[in-house]
Amino acid sequence: MRDWLAEAKQLHAECAVLDGHADTPQRFVDEDFQWTSAELGLGQLSAETARQGGLRGGFLIAWPEPVEWVGRAAERTLSLIAAVHDQALRHADALAVCTSVAQVRAAMAAGRYAALIGVEGGHAIENSLDTLRQFHAAGARYMTLTWANANDWCGSSGAGARADGLTDFGREVVREMNRLGMIVDVSHVSDAAFADVLLTSSAPVIASHSSARALCGAARNVTDDMASALAAQGGMVMVNFFAAFLSDRWRADWNTQRDEREAAVDAVRAGFRTRGVPMPFHAEMKVEREFARRIDPVPFSVLIDHFDHLLHVAGIDHVGIGSDFDGIPLGPQGIESAADLPAITAALLHRGWQPHELRGMLGENLLRVMAAVEAHAA
Repeated sequence: MRDWLAEAKQLHAECAVLDGHADTPQRFVDEDFQWTSAELGLGQLSAETARQGGLRGGFLIAWPEPVEWVGRAAERTLSLIAAVHDQALRHADALAVCTSVAQVRAAMAAGRYAALIGVEGGHAIENSLDTLRQFHAAGARYMTLTWANANDWCGSSGAGARADGLTDFGREVVREMNRLGMIVDVSHVSDAAFADVLLTSSAPVIASHSSARALCGAARNVTDDMASALAAQGGMVMVNFFAAFLSDRWRADWNTQRDEREAAVDAVRAGFRTRGVPMPFHAEMKVEREFARRIDPVPFSVLIDHFDHLLHVAGIDHVGIGSDFDGIPLGPQGIESAADLPAITAALLHRGWQPHELRGMLGENLLRVMAAVEAHAA
């Protein structure tokens, strides 16, 4: 009998394995978490879990939570970006900040985690192209145009958010990102904004952490037409691991909990407000994870269904991994941290995908998009 997991681990050892979205920088700032720490706590990504999972690099995300950091989004974003650079200084043998494909390959060859920096939520730029340029100068190489909150220039798929498309200024943001060499990320945007972005961008676009809407109706996911449109423009979709974006059944149960869960989070928030400090995300995550574990878990096979579906719809050159590690309460069964990534590759091999067909999904597709965006800017 073939040992699918052993084959997957060997493939990871041979490939560029990259994750398009992990929210770990908040842990660096708020928890003083160190990349090489042996204690993972509530986290899902570290030097050790990456090593175990054969994960060679990926985008570490600067996300300014819009409620706690209202009016200070740019400040918070810059502090998160600075924290990634700080980790590279503290743990130079284990992690290198990269801003180009050449640097990613060099870091991987040296045995260092190739840390790319992304910004999540266009509210971070505070309606300023100069701030966008500042983020790029600090090392950011993609920006997710919205989070669950809409901003003044781009509609969001988030509950209660505006479903508008791009404003004129929003189109300026996209064109400036093209000029700078920042990848435009459409995860979280409204369907109208998605269409506007593809009409506006002259460089490939990604959905850095979105699953398949054909399998789970969450508005955060991409339809088959969206996945095909991204592929046609040279971009890609990267599968998100959050249980609520994988299973309609799990998402319905999660939504049923909303009032009780939000009340529990608000009770924790009140303690931080009393002290006059923003509530750190890990405090909210602790509460949400407790609620998430009350729901019957999503089978591991459902995550594989999303990869399998998008590989067929978008094609093997236009799919990637967008775990959302350190930003989600719970993934499917069997995926607790980056150490578990080879199980995904093993399951896809078992379903009949060939090793050469999975190399792109594992990381080469993301590097190809990066190279195209770099070349466009040049």
